[in-house]
Amino acid sequence: MENRVEVFRRVERQCLRDRLGALGLQTMDGMVLRLLEREGRLRQEDIAHRAVLDKGAVARSLARLEARGLVERTVPSRCRREKMVTLTPAGEDAAKEIETVLQEWQQVCYRGFSLEERQTYEAFLTRIIGNVLQFKEEEQDG
Repeated sequence: MENRVEVFRRVERQCLRDRLGALGLQTMDGMVLRLLEREGRLRQEDIAHRAVLDKGAVARSLARLEARGLVERTVPSRCRREKMVTLTPAGEDAAKEIETVLQEWQQVCYRGFSLEERQTYEAFLTRIIGNVLQFKEEEQDG
């Protein structure tokens, strides 16, 4: 029997790729825009760290987003090596559209689930994510 998580992830990736593609975005672009909407102004390095993404891939995503006028990157005078990233008004609009896509996906996933079942799943998923992030940190330290 095929791994159920793999099947879920494949269908999820395809759905998000199709829906975000219709907005002219790649999946990673959507992740970056959502993070900036939640967190506000961030250093480029912090985006990679918080989203658990490769720094180079984040830089390419930001270049695409900046070219479309969705984000703005600035270099502060106090540290010329840092790049601060903020959403533009168009980026805020795009982040709202992404949120709609994700809510639609969530409705598909939770169809037929009670509120209690959803909360239980979310609690388990939160614990799993904590375990995975701890593993990643230990692997980097070791």
